[in-house]
Amino acid sequence: MIAHVFPPDKPLSGNIDPPSSKNYTTRYVLVSCLSEGKSIVHRPAVQDDAVSLVECCRAMGATIEAKTFEGETIEYRVENAARINRLEVHGFGRHPRLVAPAQPLNPGNAGAVFRMLLAVSALLPRVTWVTDHYDSLGKRPNIDLIDALKQLGVEVQYRGDDGLLPMTLIGGRERIKAHIAMKRMEQRLADDDPFTVVVSGNVSSQFTSALLFLAPLLDEELRIEVTGRLKSLPLIETTRFVLEAAGVTVESTPERDEHLVGRGQHFRAVEWRTNGDWPGSAAILGAVAAVPGSAVTVWRLYQDEQGEKECVPFYRRMGCTITELPGDSASGPALRIESPATLKGASVNGDLCTDAVLAMMGVAMAAEGESRFVQIRNLQFKECDRVREPIDELRKVRETILNSGEKSRATEAALYYEPFDDPDTIHVWGAPQGYHGAIDVDGRGDHRVIMLLSIVALRCQMGLRIHGAEHVSKSFPGWFNTLRQMGVKVEEQF
Repeated sequence: MIAHVFPPDKPLSGNIDPPSSKNYTTRYVLVSCLSEGKSIVHRPAVQDDAVSLVECCRAMGATIEAKTFEGETIEYRVENAARINRLEVHGFGRHPRLVAPAQPLNPGNAGAVFRMLLAVSALLPRVTWVTDHYDSLGKRPNIDLIDALKQLGVEVQYRGDDGLLPMTLIGGRERIKAHIAMKRMEQRLADDDPFTVVVSGNVSSQFTSALLFLAPLLDEELRIEVTGRLKSLPLIETTRFVLEAAGVTVESTPERDEHLVGRGQHFRAVEWRTNGDWPGSAAILGAVAAVPGSAVTVWRLYQDEQGEKECVPFYRRMGCTITELPGDSASGPALRIESPATLKGASVNGDLCTDAVLAMMGVAMAAEGESRFVQIRNLQFKECDRVREPIDELRKVRETILNSGEKSRATEAALYYEPFDDPDTIHVWGAPQGYHGAIDVDGRGDHRVIMLLSIVALRCQMGLRIHGAEHVSKSFPGWFNTLRQMGVKVEEQF
């Protein structure tokens, strides 16, 4: 699909109900599957990643039904998003109903879903994982999690040196139990000493989260030791919050480089209520910030563990006025954002708000001066390389800058990353005068890149034609409709 996004002819306005949190939904559904009894997930995110998780969990023995507001059962798929009110989950528990799927499991293009389920699937005697997105998820490294699972006695067969899909695990509860017993003898550990698994945090926090979900299922006291510089710490906090709410106690060091999960713990069934999605809302707020004089209210934005709420102080530093509103029991708290006549460049630690960085880069393209995004190395290992690939697209836009006589900075100097071989900082010099646009850009198969380019299009006189725009459904299927709701013209070509 090609989405032609045009600049609005007047400031944006409206009241927006954002999508529900993808990261909370996937964790709520997973712990519900790991619990005994019936759990309910109210207002779940309905997008590609969550759909993939539900399908994989069903194949592993969970019963999951999507219900409408009237209580009717409906298929859990993106096309039904507006009608789905809740998910009712009967889990497979710690192991009694966990079954080996007859066919290979396919998580689609969902990296977090795959990695968290990969750890849980180590309890199966044999399971194979595949993907139909070998150009994206198939390129993402998993070797750090594989090394951790091998420490538990799991045999893992994979492609390449980085632990790529397809992948087969040979594990099972008895195999893991026997391996730990052998290692206890070798290490002269007492029965009440915790067994330690070491995992690197250099590439992704998802590996640590995956082990935290697995740990209570092992009938062992497990210590998870995280080495290196742990990425995306807020997502570890999200995992810890969900585990605690489900009845599992995790003792963690203040630096979150060590986690202790005691033996004999069980996940309990919970009735979950899903907050609004901060990553998607960062893009909504970013679209408003990019259009001078706009004023929009976004509901259901709680001060929870989602790190992407760091976009709020960033947009404030750029000159936006953002007011917190209390809301009510149905809508929850809200934010009202008002954009200034001219944005100022700002800086942010991207590791604290990983999934908001590209939206903020889109706003930076319209700002006066330099914006810096630091500690963003892990962006290289997402659906696409979110450092190099979006900058390639933004440079195309930069070449259409208005008032070319004012182009005092070459394109490569206005948009660059460092160090060159392993980027950890992105520099963006904006152009408040805007761009001509009228060019084709590529969404790179990445939902965050598509939202980034949509924001930039709002400051292009002739807009932008975004190819591969259908991939926005991975996290925000209603993105283009939300833009329309605020007053943006979007034409879709299939």
